[in-house]
Amino acid sequence: QALASALPVTPPPPHRDMAAMDVDGPAAVGVPEMAALPQVARRVNFQAFQKAAVGTPVRVGGRLSAASSGEQQVLTTTDGGSLKMSAVPTPLPAAIVGGAFVEVVGTKAGDDTVTTVGVVAMPGKEPMVDAELWDEAVKLAQIPQLQELFAPMS
Repeated sequence: QALASALPVTPPPPHRDMAAMDVDGPAAVGVPEMAALPQVARRVNFQAFQKAAVGTPVRVGGRLSAASSGEQQVLTTTDGGSLKMSAVPTPLPAAIVGGAFVEVVGTKAGDDTVTTVGVVAMPGKEPMVDAELWDEAVKLAQIPQLQELFAPMS
């Protein structure tokens, strides 16, 4: 007790308001439409997209090609495929069309076409997303023994 009384007592610091942080969040379009999908869209690459049934909700990672006025947007997937995007929400923010890694959410409309509901750009400066690692994770999610690990939780 004598030792405790010999130590100086430091008062707590005065209350301060927290400072706002400048955080890069993902640029996204079509958020309400993505939330309204009847089921959680499954992540696929081009190979898995080819196997999915028409009408299946999907999420596909890759990069958008620059489209001129009137041209259809094309997504180059992580495994090198090309998907045409129909019904693209417009206008797309510069963060999305500027070559950033994006995830396109929609439904399969054909062998090489996705009816787009929304697009999300991954935050941060390039190269933030390792496309090969992303593709390997998508492939792992397709293995029947591992699917429950990647399934959305209810």
